[in-house]
Amino acid sequence: MAARSLLIVMTLAVLAMANMSCQDSERNQAEQAAVEQAVRGYLFALADAYSTLDTSVLDDYASPNERAAVRKLLQDLLQKTGDRIDAELVGFDVQALEIFRGINATVRLIEVWNITRYGAGDGLEKGRTENSIQNTIVQMRLIDGRWVCVGRSILSRETPLPDPAAAEEAG
Repeated sequence: MAARSLLIVMTLAVLAMANMSCQDSERNQAEQAAVEQAVRGYLFALADAYSTLDTSVLDDYASPNERAAVRKLLQDLLQKTGDRIDAELVGFDVQALEIFRGINATVRLIEVWNITRYGAGDGLEKGRTENSIQNTIVQMRLIDGRWVCVGRSILSRETPLPDPAAAEEAG
């Protein structure tokens, strides 16, 4: 009888642990989806900030420090090269996503951008790069119930060579 009771208790314990494991897995998937959605919002807002020179579009997606870093980058671009960038996020792929203590996340991405450079003063196009690939790390933090970007680092850039066949068709 005692062995049978022990078997029932052990079976219930195993079932309870399996149930908790399933709930943890579902919670992890929901957290990861929320982080990915926040990264998506941040990247599209970043493209807008570059294209409009207005960092206020980042208000809902980035920490004050990250907004200041983007603002400085845009000011440096204008002051040093006299350029304005029109940035279009073509897409991105999450390579790795880790959530720590439920409030910090590190996301490794491959981002694809179309970039057009314009003279800030005259507005004339100075150059264009299609399908520029950037390997990045985005640091996210859960603040007041929302995931926001607290930092973005570009690890590498890969600019594709022009396609001679496309150039011939266009010319």
